[in-house]
Amino acid sequence: MSRARTLAERVTDVGGVDVGDVFLRHAAPGRDAFAGGYGGRWGELFPVVYLGRPLDSCVEEAYRHLVDDAGVPAEFVKSRVLYRVRVDAKRILDLRSADARAQVGLEDADISSEVGDYAACQRVAATAHQLEYHGIFASAATGLGETLAIFRQRVGIAELPVIIDEQSWLRLPPRPGPETVRLTIVGD
Repeated sequence: MSRARTLAERVTDVGGVDVGDVFLRHAAPGRDAFAGGYGGRWGELFPVVYLGRPLDSCVEEAYRHLVDDAGVPAEFVKSRVLYRVRVDAKRILDLRSADARAQVGLEDADISSEVGDYAACQRVAATAHQLEYHGIFASAATGLGETLAIFRQRVGIAELPVIIDEQSWLRLPPRPGPETVRLTIVGD
């Protein structure tokens, strides 16, 4: 009789990839945007820097966290800074494929769960962090792109995001979605 494979074994089998590309991050002005935060989808007890792409995915994440979850009307959200960064990170657990997610016990619903409903993803992230992966690359919770979650304690200085440029948002941009597309077509 074969034994059940541990989560650590299944994470190890998925393996890591090197990621060298451009991503986006929005943050409050005057804050160290790359220090990492606690309690997110990919890190409960260790700091994680969340990056995403494309822009629509980042904007939608801002609405999910700052408007929908916090209950603040979009027009009252304080200004933000959008950073465009270059990342060259090693040993990133690649969960972008359905097969990789299934192998570590995650379903699509776990990836797109409501803000705060992170237990399944945090369990996988804790295992990856313990195995000294440097982060996780996954589909964005918004379904609009990708998220790169960098484990701040696992990366060296050369793997931290390097700012290419930044843009101030005095207000949140319009929320992406069918309404935005329809307004763009009508306005052309």
